[in-house]
Amino acid sequence: MKTTPVTAKRVNPLFAGGKKWGAARGSILKFGIIGILGLAIVLMGSQSARSEEASGDNWEFSASAYMWGASIGGEPAAGGDIDIDFSDLLDNMNFAFMGSFGANKGKWGFLTDVIYMDVEDDDNDVLGPGLTLSDVELKAWIVTPMITYRVLQSDRVELNILAGARYLYLKAELEIEPLPKSSDSGDVWDGIVGIRGSIVVNEKWYMPFHFDIGAGDTDLTWQAFGGIGYKFSSFDLVAGYRYLTWEFDDDDTGGDTFNDLDISGPMVGVKFVF
Repeated sequence: MKTTPVTAKRVNPLFAGGKKWGAARGSILKFGIIGILGLAIVLMGSQSARSEEASGDNWEFSASAYMWGASIGGEPAAGGDIDIDFSDLLDNMNFAFMGSFGANKGKWGFLTDVIYMDVEDDDNDVLGPGLTLSDVELKAWIVTPMITYRVLQSDRVELNILAGARYLYLKAELEIEPLPKSSDSGDVWDGIVGIRGSIVVNEKWYMPFHFDIGAGDTDLTWQAFGGIGYKFSSFDLVAGYRYLTWEFDDDDTGGDTFNDLDISGPMVGVKFVF
């Protein structure tokens, strides 16, 4: 586990609290949503870029299971940075589940992504003068249901806009000696909008992508994924890199323990379509 030392409490000029960050965060969210919706409007108005829609009479279902070689990072409310790498998490992982289920009919689709993790890291790491991070315990449910609508489909590109929500249940405990134990638990909901789709390379290879952004009970959350997929006769093998983050304030669940929290790293999984 890597940490960034601090003298008293690290203050990041971009992500610090107050009006300056509040305005910046609002602008990021506003322009992200406007950009996504603007792109959707342009694409929906460009009939020449689309192929004719296939028959929408039949449902198509998909199920995925994947392993995420993720690291957990963030800024504790007490200051400094923590960075728990995947090897530490793997050594101290009590349980984890990661998968998704989706359904499509015509241009419309529904997808739910589910992550559960129960991890701990008890290395002693110095945060700053007189401050030692001796233990981190995290339990989290991350559930992201979303509705998708296909706005572009050609021989090479498929693009969907999405709207949905991200649910986070977080139970976090930090022991920073000699401070009292910091702990927080509860759940939050954030609304999200975004885009997802794929770029076809050839009959077998394709490049899936996903981006969403939103806010609600937390100040800001966003997620990005890009990867490469290969189609076998009965399933797809997909690998890529995924980044997921939240920004908290003191009133949010998790805000007593973290100013921000992120999960990122490479992932690989299998996808079944039926």
